[in-house]
Amino acid sequence: MKCPGCGAEIGDSKVCEFCGTRISANLQVEEQKAQEQLNKQGCPKCGSTNIEFKRENLGEVRGKDHKRVVHTTVGYCKDCGYTWYPQGETAQVPTKRKTWLWVLGWICCFPIPLTILMLRKKDMKPILKYGIIAVAWLLYIGIAVSGNSSDSTETPDTSQPAQEEVVEEDAASSDAITLTAGEAGEYGKEIVMNEGTDMEENLVVYYVPAGDYTVKNVGDYMAQVSVYEGFARDESTGYDDYTAVGDTPTIDVGDTADISVPDGWFIEIHEPAVVELVAK
Repeated sequence: MKCPGCGAEIGDSKVCEFCGTRISANLQVEEQKAQEQLNKQGCPKCGSTNIEFKRENLGEVRGKDHKRVVHTTVGYCKDCGYTWYPQGETAQVPTKRKTWLWVLGWICCFPIPLTILMLRKKDMKPILKYGIIAVAWLLYIGIAVSGNSSDSTETPDTSQPAQEEVVEEDAASSDAITLTAGEAGEYGKEIVMNEGTDMEENLVVYYVPAGDYTVKNVGDYMAQVSVYEGFARDESTGYDDYTAVGDTPTIDVGDTADISVPDGWFIEIHEPAVVELVAK
């Protein structure tokens, strides 16, 4: 039975523990008759009488001097799982809705508010509900991908100045020094660090002519290019350590960086790095 004063579920109590309203005997009889009538009606969906009624807390409504808890009755069918409101559509607690968030969601990313609305629908079949959500997200992703493809499509410039620029770039590339990690080539030299220890490592380092270079990562992975003077055994640790460290840029695929290689120093890169050095 619910309290006529605040709507709270109070069972067979004579006094509401929430608001203090006294419950008359006539009201108790009327509530019992109403509950029996609801049980006889059964589930609106499958007609089963194996049903249960619960009180749902919708929140609080605050006044100037007091606050009131708002409840509503919810029917639940134990056979088919259907839920409904025997007294009609449930009342809503007044809240401050952030309308601008919904408008922004529909404009910028419409699947988000659509997903929220679909998940709130309890009377819709799950397969239909999640199907609508999936279609909305696929449509949104398709629009985003097609938009990016259109932006990336450019009309090639066939004018004479552009052709000359390409020729100059090719000429510069032909003078570049290409270093492939693990391959000696013209400038590579095999060394052994931490020889005779449990950290022994065979490396290929590159002694290119001293000077300043622009390094371009022409491989498929990010690469670190390190310039070292040499290495020697650190007696305190028992392992080799670099005697001096120069430039050590980390270069993303297709990007460039500047390094300076002093006379007698070497360059160290690790597999699978591939870089090109162009002297300045």
